Amino acid sequence: MPHEIITKIEQKLHEEKWTRTAIGAYTVTMIKELDDLLVQLSEEDLQDEAKQLCDQHLEESKNSIIALYLSGMISLKKQLLDDTNLTKVINLFAQNIKWQIVEHICLQMLAEGENKFALKSLIECYKNEGQDAKLLETEERLVRVDIEEADIVFSLAQRFEKEKNLEKATDYYKKGIHRYIHKKNFPRVREIWLKLLEDPAQDIEYFRLVATKVEKNLGSDKSVQLLEDLYPILVKAKNWDEAIALQLVINDFEPKSTFVRKEVVECVRKKYEANPKTEEYIRTSNLNDSWKPLREALEDFKKQIAYEKGNFVFHKAWGVGRIREVRDQEFVIDFETRQNQVIGQKMAVENLISLAKNDIRVLIATTKDPRKLAERIKKKAEIDWALKTILGSFGNKADMKTIKSILVPKLLKESEWTTWGTMARNHFRESTDFAISPDRPDEFLLRTTPIAIDEKLYNKFKVEKDFFKRIDIFMDFLEKAGDSSDYSGEIFSSFTNILKSNKVNQEVIASSLLVQMYSKDFPSFNPGNIKSFPEYFAQIEDREALFTALHHQKIQTEFLKQIEKNLPNWPEIFCELYPASKSAWIIESLMKKKHSDLVAKLFNELIERHKLYREPMFEAGKIILSELYPVLSQQFNFEKVYITLIHDLDLTARDIANKKDLAANKKLNKQLLTFLFGEADGHLTQFLNQADEQSLRRIFSLIQDVRDLPAKQKQEVKDLIIKRFPHFTFADAAPTKVVSSRKGILTTLKMFNAKNQELQQIVNIEVPKNSKEIEEARALGDLKENAEYHAAKERQTFLNAAVTTLTTEIGSATVIDRKEVDAGKVAFGTRVTLEDHEAEKLEHYTILGPWESKPAENIISYLSPLGDKLMGAKAGERLKFTINERKYDFTVKSIEVADF
Repeated sequence: MPHEIITKIEQKLHEEKWTRTAIGAYTVTMIKELDDLLVQLSEEDLQDEAKQLCDQHLEESKNSIIALYLSGMISLKKQLLDDTNLTKVINLFAQNIKWQIVEHICLQMLAEGENKFALKSLIECYKNEGQDAKLLETEERLVRVDIEEADIVFSLAQRFEKEKNLEKATDYYKKGIHRYIHKKNFPRVREIWLKLLEDPAQDIEYFRLVATKVEKNLGSDKSVQLLEDLYPILVKAKNWDEAIALQLVINDFEPKSTFVRKEVVECVRKKYEANPKTEEYIRTSNLNDSWKPLREALEDFKKQIAYEKGNFVFHKAWGVGRIREVRDQEFVIDFETRQNQVIGQKMAVENLISLAKNDIRVLIATTKDPRKLAERIKKKAEIDWALKTILGSFGNKADMKTIKSILVPKLLKESEWTTWGTMARNHFRESTDFAISPDRPDEFLLRTTPIAIDEKLYNKFKVEKDFFKRIDIFMDFLEKAGDSSDYSGEIFSSFTNILKSNKVNQEVIASSLLVQMYSKDFPSFNPGNIKSFPEYFAQIEDREALFTALHHQKIQTEFLKQIEKNLPNWPEIFCELYPASKSAWIIESLMKKKHSDLVAKLFNELIERHKLYREPMFEAGKIILSELYPVLSQQFNFEKVYITLIHDLDLTARDIANKKDLAANKKLNKQLLTFLFGEADGHLTQFLNQADEQSLRRIFSLIQDVRDLPAKQKQEVKDLIIKRFPHFTFADAAPTKVVSSRKGILTTLKMFNAKNQELQQIVNIEVPKNSKEIEEARALGDLKENAEYHAAKERQTFLNAAVTTLTTEIGSATVIDRKEVDAGKVAFGTRVTLEDHEAEKLEHYTILGPWESKPAENIISYLSPLGDKLMGAKAGERLKFTINERKYDFTVKSIEVADF
C-alpha cells in the first residue's frame, strides 16, 4: 500500500483538480503546508515516488500548483538542474500579482543555493512592493550569480557613484564594461570607458587589456577609438613611454596615419629633450619620413640615442660590448671577443642591440667573479630578482628556451638546469608579477603592475591544450578566484559548450560531471536544462574504455558516485569497471552495502584471468590478504592468492626482459617484490611462517623459477623453510647454478669488461700499428736480412693469436652476478675459511675464475687443482685429497659470498 504521505499528496491533487482552486485563492500558508510535506518526503526517502506521482498528474493538469511546486522543489533538492516547474509556478503567481507567494517560493529556492531565475523574480517582486533595501541586496546577489547581467551592474555603478562610494562604483563599472563587451554594446562600453578614465589612479595595464578585448570582440576600429580617448591622459601625465606604445598600437591598425607619426615624434622630442642630439637622430632614423615603417624608424632612433660612450651593446657573434669612443659616423667598441672594434653608424644600427646596464647579458660579461653571480641566481630567495632581470632584458617576455640559453653553461651546469627550471616555473605560476603569454604556453611575461590571479589563471587556461589539465586549472581558478570573476563564466562555458556534442565521449562525460559538481556551490554556472547523468550514461558505448580515458582522479570518483546515486544496477556496473579503475573506493562501497558475494565473484574472476588483469589482481590480492574485510577474505585460499601473485611477479620480469610495456611492468614488478618480500611488508614471509610443508614446497618451487628474482630473496625463503622443517628436501626446487663448467670461463662483470677492453685495444690500436710497422720495414728492402721486418712479423703472429684466444674466451664466458652466488656451498664467487689439520691453522681462499686468479693473494680459480677439489663442499664438511703428491686435510669452517 502507498505510504500515508503519498496518499495525502494524491488527495490534495485530487481535491485541487475537482474544486479547481483558483490561483487567487492560494495563500503563503497553503504553500508552507506543501513545504512541510517536502520535509516529510525527505525524511521518509519518498521524494522519487512523490515526484513521479506529480509528473504523471501534470500530464493531465498542466497548471496544477501543487504538482508544479512539489515536483520542482524535489528536482531542486536532488540537484537535477531542472527548474522548469518552479519557473512556471512563479510566473503564474506573478501574473496574478501574488507577490508574497512569489517572495516565499523564491526564498525557498534560494535556500537550496543561488538561482538566477529566483533572484530575478525577487527583484521584480521588490520593485513592485517598493522594498528598496531588499532590492539593492538582491540586485547585488544577482550580478554575482548572473555573469551575463550588465544593465543592473551599470545601474548599481551609477547608484554608488551618486552616493560618493567611488571604490564600489569603479568595481561595478569594471564589471559592466566586460559584460557589455560580450554583449557587443559599444556605446555603453565607451560610456563606461570614459568614466574610468576620470580616475587618475587607474592601471594602464587594465586599459590595455580592455582595449585588446574590444579589438577581439568588436573590431580594431572600436579599439582605436578607446585608445584615442586614453592618449591625452597619458600625455598630460607625461607618461611618454606608454603614450608612444599606445600610438604604435594605433599605427598597427592605421599604418598610413600622419597624425600617429606626428604624435610619436612629438613624444620622442619631449622624452629626450635633454639630449642635444635628439633632432639629429630623428632625422637620421627617418622618424619623420612616411616612407619608412614607424616601428622600424623608432627602433633605429632608440639605437642611435643609446649609442653613447660607456653604454653597452650586443652583437650575436662578438657578444656584449661597451662603447669606448663615439666618433663622427662611427663607434669604437670593446666586445667580449674583440677589443677596440671600429663600427660604422649604419652597421651599428643594423647589427647591434643596445643593452641596459642591468641586462643579464651585461651582468654576466662584466661581473668580476662569475661564481658569486651564479650563486645568487641559484638561491631560491633570489629567484624573483633573477627572473625579473632576465625577462626585463628581453622586452619583459621570454620563453624557457631563451632563459636556458642565457644561463647554461655560463651560470648553471646542465645538470642544475632541471631543478632551477622547475623552481622558475613555480615562481612564474605563483607570483602576480608574472603572467603566461595568452598566445604561447611556454612564454612568460613580466608585468609592470601585478596581474590579478583570475586573469593569470584565465591566460593559463586559454593556452592549455590538454582537456584534463584544463579541468585542474578550472578547479584552481575556483579555489583562488571564485565565480565572481568575469573570466569564470567564459571558462565554464568552454565545458558547457562541449555538452552540445551529439557523441558522448570522455570530454562530454567529464564536462557533465563538472557541471554537476559545481552548479550547486556556484549558481552562476547553472547551464539551464541539460541531460541527466543516466541519459548520458545510457549513450556510453564502452564503459570500461571511457572510464580509463577519464584521466582525472576527481572526475573518475565523481563518475562512480553518480553511478551509485542514479543507477539501480550500480553494483554490477562497479564490478564491470573495477579492472579498469582498480579503485579501493569501489570495493569499499560494495562492501558497505553488503555485496561481498559480488566482490568475491569479481576477485575470483581476476585470479582466474590474472595474466590479463595483473594490476587489478594485485590490488584485489592486497585487499584479500590484508583481511580488511574478514567476511570477504574468509572466502579465499591464501595459498592460491600468493601463487597467483608470484606468477605475476615472474610474468612482469619476463616482459621487462623482452622490453614489453616497460614502464607499467617495472612499476608492478617493484610493487609485487616489495609486497611479497619487502622488509616493511613481507606478506609472503608471514604466510610461510604459518603454512604447512606441502604449501611451502609448492611456493618454493615457484619462487625458484621467478626470472631475475634476487638470490637473497630465494635464500631467505629457503632458510625459513629449513628453520621450520630441518629435514626438508628441495627436490622440486631448481638446481643451484653449476659454476665449475669446463665449457666456458666463468668471470666477474669487471674482468669481463676488462678483457673486452683488452681485445678492443689489440684490434683497434695494436694491430693497425703493427701493420704500419710491417709496411715501413718492407719499404727498407732485403727482407731476409731485415731485422725490423722479422720483429714486426713476429709481433703480428703474437697479436693474431691473442685476438683468437680472447675472442674465443669472451664468446664462451659467463658473467656471474654477486646476487646469483649461493653461499650454501663452495662455488664461484664465495670466500671459504678452511681449518688446515696438517698445519693446524686457518686458511682463507676466494674462489673466482682464471682471469681473476691471484694465488699470492689467496684468490684462486675454480679451474685450479685446489679450487676444483673445494668446489661443491658445504660448511662442516671434511675434505682429504692429494695434489702433486701433497696431502691436504681440511674442514670447511664457513662460506660467504665474496666481495667482487
